Amino acid sequence: MIQKPQQLVILICTLLVGAAAGHWMGKSDNDTAKTATASTSIAIATPVPKPSVSQPAVTEEKKDEDSNPRVAAEKKSLEEIMKERNAGTRTRLLEEFAHNIAPQNIAAALKDLKKMNGSARDLAQKLLVSRWIETDPNGALAFAGQNRDFASIASDVMQQEAAEDFQGALDRARSIQDPTARYQALRGVLSYLTDTDPLKALTLAQTMETFPGEEPLIQTVYRQWATVDPLAAAQAAQNSGETGWRSPVNQVLRNWASSDPLAAINWSSQLNDPNLQARDIAQIVRQWSRDDPSAAAGWLNSQPAGPTRDAAAMALAFSLGGSDPSAALNWAQSIADPATRDNALERLARQIMYTNPSNGAAMLQAAGVPQNLIPPPPNPNGGNGGGWRGGRRGGP
Repeated sequence: MIQKPQQLVILICTLLVGAAAGHWMGKSDNDTAKTATASTSIAIATPVPKPSVSQPAVTEEKKDEDSNPRVAAEKKSLEEIMKERNAGTRTRLLEEFAHNIAPQNIAAALKDLKKMNGSARDLAQKLLVSRWIETDPNGALAFAGQNRDFASIASDVMQQEAAEDFQGALDRARSIQDPTARYQALRGVLSYLTDTDPLKALTLAQTMETFPGEEPLIQTVYRQWATVDPLAAAQAAQNSGETGWRSPVNQVLRNWASSDPLAAINWSSQLNDPNLQARDIAQIVRQWSRDDPSAAAGWLNSQPAGPTRDAAAMALAFSLGGSDPSAALNWAQSIADPATRDNALERLARQIMYTNPSNGAAMLQAAGVPQNLIPPPPNPNGGNGGGWRGGRRGGP
């Protein structure tokens, strides 16, 4: 058994060791806490690094913008859009581009567009002009007056203004100083009126000034009217009493022939004057053959001999002269009246010699064209041999 004095010594030693251990452990805990506190302070005080300029941070908002076709259209240049091969994608991008472009940038875009090629150029211009008229019609009109290549924009602007205030638009159109822009502006006013009251538009057009080198304004009314109601337009044109290639009747019939040639021919066939009847049907066939030569030739093959068929065969021959000279010569030779046939062959011979001077004569001789109807080759030193191309300009 351990004596009591020894037990007392052991107890004292145990207490001293425990106190030392507790002091050391407490200091260790305090140091750890201080270290943790210091680390926390450093973490809070250190700023978050900013995204690098060369490598921007990608956010969810950025991803949404990239997937938005409207934002994508803004980022693509007009030139890039015009090079897009997929027609549907190109049209969508053009629509978005026109919708988002600032009005003050449209003029530059139109000028850039004029330098580009492609089937979508007309669509792009229409979209841009439409947007300009919607957002800044005064700016569009001023641009048209200052840039003759874009004078037709004045027509679109004034057509829109006429729908809102007809008399105000008419007065404004007449006040435009530049004659080209004024002509286009008046066309726009008349275009609106033709859609609503074509007879009133005709009456108004007759009171307007003439513009040298431009189509008469009354002709624009007839042409537009013919696209809506060709029968009424033809009857009104017939009552005008004007004749000739540029007469209102011919203007209407040419437009009618593009939409319904047989209906136009039926109307012309009811004319009492055989000469007018033959002339009008020839105009219809000529326009028809430009749109659908096979259909025009098929109809002509079913027609009986006579002045009307001869006039139509001449018109078809002249229409085919540039693209299919052999077929054109065959149609000319099918004309029954000798004087009409020689007239047609002579004019075709001049056209063929002009376009094919090296072997045109041989082609004409092989087709059986009389030698006296074959002109000499064009002058190699320049000139046109005294107008040897021949024929009435624009005639059947």
